Amino acid sequence: MWQILRRNPGAFGAALLLHLFLAALALVGVDWLAAFNEVRAKPQIVQATIVSPEAVEAEVARLRRVEAEREAERERAKRELEQLEVREKQEQERLQALEEERQRREQEADRQRAEEQQRRQEEADRLARLREEQAELERRREAEQQRLAEIAARRQAEEEARRKAEAERLAAEDAKRQAEAKRQAEEKARQQAEAERKAAEEQQRQAEARRKAEEEAQREAEAKRKAQEEARQQAEAERKAAEEQQRQAEARRKAEEEAQREAEAKRKAEEEARQQAEAEREAAEEAKRQAEAEARRREEAQKQAAEEARRAREEDLLAALDAEQEASALGSYVAAIHDRIRRVWVRQPGMGRDLSCLVEARLIPGGEVVPGSVRVVRSSGNPAFDRSVVAAVYKASPLPVPSGRLFEQFRDLRFDFSP
Repeated sequence: MWQILRRNPGAFGAALLLHLFLAALALVGVDWLAAFNEVRAKPQIVQATIVSPEAVEAEVARLRRVEAEREAERERAKRELEQLEVREKQEQERLQALEEERQRREQEADRQRAEEQQRRQEEADRLARLREEQAELERRREAEQQRLAEIAARRQAEEEARRKAEAERLAAEDAKRQAEAKRQAEEKARQQAEAERKAAEEQQRQAEARRKAEEEAQREAEAKRKAQEEARQQAEAERKAAEEQQRQAEARRKAEEEAQREAEAKRKAEEEARQQAEAEREAAEEAKRQAEAEARRREEAQKQAAEEARRAREEDLLAALDAEQEASALGSYVAAIHDRIRRVWVRQPGMGRDLSCLVEARLIPGGEVVPGSVRVVRSSGNPAFDRSVVAAVYKASPLPVPSGRLFEQFRDLRFDFSP
């Protein structure tokens, strides 16, 4: 019956009204056959309750109100059910969004790990290239040292041959003088005394030659000591460079540890934010998004700072390598220039080995000496020696100089020349 009431409340009202009407008739006690027995039947007194149409209408109205209230209750329940379905759908969408966000974060973490691995591989490749370049530079330096050693050996051999020739010449002159002394010994006492005086002068010249030879040996020993000192300084510089690389590696390790600590702090902050989101979801999600955005900004700033530091270290290392290569190249060109000028320089009689002068010259690209540009900045005290050096510089033109940017180091050339 309640199902009929819910489906068709109008029919239920009409049926109820009909039943009330029939009940009222039954209570009144109407007898349809009374008209035929009016004369024979005696009047009977019965008690009845008359139901007024107003009461029926009131009851119908009450039933309609009840039905309306039930309909309103059903509508309210239906709306609540719809709202519940909407909320359930929203919750499912939120859960799906959270799952997508989690997957996105996992993908982002995977991408960052891949980028970090790639960056470390690139860093390892770069370090390998730098080591190869350093090894190549070391090989070049060793080759340059070997070449300089060969030049020094060649110079020493030339000097030894020159000293030998000078000794032979002196021996020949001594033999000649001895023959002359023997011939003069047969002459008068005056000539004999003159021969003895010349012999004494010759002994003095030999003693002077021996003294100069000893001084030359001392200068060579001093040059060898300076070369050893330069080698020690170079080894010290390489040791300092290795220590600097170790300090940089330690700084990178500390930076990575700091990044890990910050990542752990970030993870804890996200966990606290997630727990707070369970209590106040909307506010906590906003706070979480802000925290994640701030963490990403910090991470991006850290990555940028690390990248800038890495570029700065690379630039410093490359600058040091360039400076070292440039210094090595400059040294080789300076040695080549000195060697070229010494080969064309002509020693004049009477010039000692302890002479030296500071010469200045202006060059153009290609090594050509500008005419009239060679001058003596510090004289040796021997004008003939100074003029021979100036002439040697002009004669050695073009000088071996580098091209490009390094040439500017040789445009205004100044060097100290000694035999």
